Amino acid sequence: MLSSKKELYNLLSDIENKVNENIRRNAQENLENDNLDIYEQENLENENLEFALENLTKGSIRKNEKNNKINENIKRNRKETKKHKTIEELRKEIFSDNSIKESYDRIKNELPINTMFDFMDGTKVRLTHPYSFSNRRNKSEYEGKSQSSRNNIQQPNQQYHSKYFHNSHFTDQKQTIDHNYNMDDNTNNSKNGEIGKNQNKLDTNRNDDFNNIFSNIHKRKIYTSSEDTLNCNSKTSIKNDINFSSFNNKTKLKTNENVVNKNKSQIRSKDIERLQQKIKEFLFEIKIFLMLVLFRFYNSIALKTFFVADEYWQSIEVAHNFVFEYGYLTWEWKEKIRSFSYPLLFIFPYMILKHFNLDNTDLLIYFPRIVHVFIAALCDLYTYKLTKKYFGRNAAKWALFCSMLSWSNWNILVRTISNSIETSLTVMALYYWPLKKTKDNNIPIKDLMISLSLAAIACFFRPTNGIVWIFLGINLLIQYRKSLKSLINIIYHVLIVFVMALIITIGIDKLYFNEWVISPWNFVKFNIIENISIFYGYNSWYWYFSIGLPFIGYTFLAFMIPGVITSNFHILFYLLLWTVCVYSNFVHKEYRFIYPIVPIIFFYSGHCLDLISKYDKKIKSYIRKIIWKCVALLVLTNIPLGFYIANVHQRGVIDATNYLRKEIRHHDDADGILYLMPCHSTPFYSYIHKNITLDFLTCEPPIGEKNMQSYKSEEDFFYEDPKYFLFNHYSHTIGNTTIEYPTDGKYETLQDIPRKKWPNYIIFFDNIYDDIKFIFKNSNYKEVKRYFNSNFNTPKRRGNIIIYSNIENINDKEHL
Repeated sequence: MLSSKKELYNLLSDIENKVNENIRRNAQENLENDNLDIYEQENLENENLEFALENLTKGSIRKNEKNNKINENIKRNRKETKKHKTIEELRKEIFSDNSIKESYDRIKNELPINTMFDFMDGTKVRLTHPYSFSNRRNKSEYEGKSQSSRNNIQQPNQQYHSKYFHNSHFTDQKQTIDHNYNMDDNTNNSKNGEIGKNQNKLDTNRNDDFNNIFSNIHKRKIYTSSEDTLNCNSKTSIKNDINFSSFNNKTKLKTNENVVNKNKSQIRSKDIERLQQKIKEFLFEIKIFLMLVLFRFYNSIALKTFFVADEYWQSIEVAHNFVFEYGYLTWEWKEKIRSFSYPLLFIFPYMILKHFNLDNTDLLIYFPRIVHVFIAALCDLYTYKLTKKYFGRNAAKWALFCSMLSWSNWNILVRTISNSIETSLTVMALYYWPLKKTKDNNIPIKDLMISLSLAAIACFFRPTNGIVWIFLGINLLIQYRKSLKSLINIIYHVLIVFVMALIITIGIDKLYFNEWVISPWNFVKFNIIENISIFYGYNSWYWYFSIGLPFIGYTFLAFMIPGVITSNFHILFYLLLWTVCVYSNFVHKEYRFIYPIVPIIFFYSGHCLDLISKYDKKIKSYIRKIIWKCVALLVLTNIPLGFYIANVHQRGVIDATNYLRKEIRHHDDADGILYLMPCHSTPFYSYIHKNITLDFLTCEPPIGEKNMQSYKSEEDFFYEDPKYFLFNHYSHTIGNTTIEYPTDGKYETLQDIPRKKWPNYIIFFDNIYDDIKFIFKNSNYKEVKRYFNSNFNTPKRRGNIIIYSNIENINDKEHL
C-alpha cells in the first residue's frame, strides 16, 4: 500500500510522462509513415472507404476480392515497411521499461475506478489529480502552435487526448459513442489487452483497421489544409476534397454556420459590452460632475476677497445696468471694444431675481455666481476627461485631484470673470480637438465641429483666445498635409464655424449697442494695434516665465516637467510654450491672461503622479511610498495659499462694500458714496443695488491722445496732491462746517471745474489719511468702520480701509 495520496499522485505523474513520451514518438513515426502513403491512397474511391466503413460498423470484415486488391496495392506501393503499432505492441514497448512496469503494478490497485478512459491493460482510471499532464511544453511542441491546437488543449484536472493519436492507439469510449459506431467488440478486446496474433495479415484486427482508417482520414485533412507541412499541390487538395466530400460536406456546412453564428454573437456581445461600458462611464462622469458642482458651490460661497476689477466691472456691472436700468459702464463699453456675449450669461439670474422681488436679498450677490459654479465644474470634469483620453483613468484621477487642489483654480475659477469661462471652454475644446492623427487619415468631423464651436464661443468672450487655436490649426494642417480631401474638409468647416460665430456675435452686440459693431476687431485694434493697454501697466518680456507661470503653476510645475519628459505626447506642452511666448510680446501682462493653459499643467502633472503611484506598488511600507510625500507637498503648499488668497488678501474692500450695502438699504435718506481710492477698487452698483450717486476716481486711458506719456487721469491727479484735488473738485463746505484749506498761492485760484457735493459716506485707504484728515476737522463726519484689507499690496492700496459718515446712529447690525 502507498503511504500517502501525494506519493500516489507523484507515481501517476511519472507514469503519465513516460507513457506520453512513447505515445508521441509512436504517433510521429505513424505520421511520417502515412505521409509516404498519401499519394497511393488518393486513388481509392469513396465507395471503397464507405464500403470498408460499413463493414466495420456492422461488426465483420468481408474478405472479398476488392478488399484484397486494395490491401495488396497498398502493401506493394508502400515505400517503407513501418506499420502502425497496435495497442498490444505499444503496451509491450511501454512496459519494457521496468521502472514503468514496477510503478504501474504498485499504483493500479489504488486508483479510483471510472469508465472514462482505458489505460493500456484495461484498467479504468480517472486522471483527476493536480499533476495530471502537467508537461504542457511537450504537447505544444508536438501539436504545433496553431489556433485549433491551442483550442484543443484542455485545462488541468481534465482528461487529455491528442487529436493526432487518440483514435490510433486508444479505445476512447466517449469518442466512439459520439460518432455512433458500434465498438462493443473492439472495446472488449481493448479491455482484455489481447488481440488475435495468429490472424491472417489481411484479416487484421477490426479495431486496428478502424483506427487506422480514421487516422489516415484525419491526416489527409491535415495534409490538404497545410501546404507547408506536406508540400501538396492544388490538384491533390481538390482530389482530397472530392474523395472525402461524403464525409465532410455536412460537417463543413454545420461548422461554417456555427462559425458565422459564433462570430455574430461575438460581435453582438462586444457591441453590448461597449455600450454597457459607455453607459457605466457616463454614469460615473455624471457622479463626478455632481460632486464637482457641490465642491465648486462651496468654493463660490467661501470666497471673501477681491481679485481684479474685471470680476465686476466687465461682467455683473454690465448685466445689472441692462436689467435694472441704472449703473455705471466703463470706457470699454462706451468704445464698444467688449462683446455683450459674456455679460449675457448673468442677465437671466438677474431677471429671475427681479421678477420674484428677490433682488434686495443676498441672492443678488450669490445667484450670478451659480453660473460659474457649473462652468468651473465643467472645467474640472474635462480636465479629467482630457487626461483619461491620452493617459488613462488613473492619471485622470490624479489630474482631477490637482485641479481641485490648485490654489489658482480655487481663487479664480468660480469668479465672474471672463478668463474663467475662457479656461473652461478651452479645455473642453481640447478634449474634442483631433490632437492625434487618425490611422485611416480621415478627420473626425463631428469632434472637430464641437471643438471649433467651443473655441468660437471662447473667442466671443476673450478674442485673445484665438492665440491657442492658431497654433492648433496650423498643427492640424501639417498633420493632414498629404491628404487634399482632409485639408479641404478642415478649411471648409473652419469657415462655416467662423462665419456663424461672427454672425452670432454681431447679432448679440447689435441687440445691446443698438448698432452694427464688430467688437472683437475693436478689442484687437485698441489693445494690440494702438497699444492702449500699456496705460494699465508695463512688464518686461520675460515676466510670464519668471513670475506669471510659476505663480499660477506653483508646485504643480515640479510634476509637470517630469510628466512631459516621460510621456510621448508633447503637443499640449508645445501649446503651453507657444501661448506664453506670444503673450510675452504684449507690454501689459497679468497672470490671468495665461490662465487657460493651467489645465495643461494638471494634465502632465496627473501623468507624473500616476507613474509615481505605479512605481510605489513595489514598496510595501506606506511610510516609504513616494506618492504620499508628493501629495503632502501639494497639499501643504496649495491649501494654505488658497485659503489666504480667498479669505484674507484684499478682503477689506468686500467687507466694506457689504457694510455700505446694508447701511444704504437701511437708511433711505442716504444720498451717495465717495470712493477716494484707485479706480475700480470695489464692486459698484451690482452690490450696492440702489440708484444713488456713487462717485469714484476715474482712470480712463488716453484715447486719441498723441502724447501718452504725459497723459494723466483723474486718479493720477488725486494721488499727486490729494488736498489740491479736493480743493478743486469738491465743495469747501462739508456737513455743518467749512473746510480749512492751506492759504499759499497754489490754493488761491480755482480751476474751472464744477465742484461736487460731499456725500454721506466717504471710503478710502488709510495710506492717504494724513493727507485728507483735515477735511473732517470740526465736521459732523465721523469714522464708523475700519477694515483690514491686506498684508501687502501696491502703494496706492496699502493699509486698512476707513469709512467716514455724517449719518447719526449708524446701525451696525445685520439687516435683511
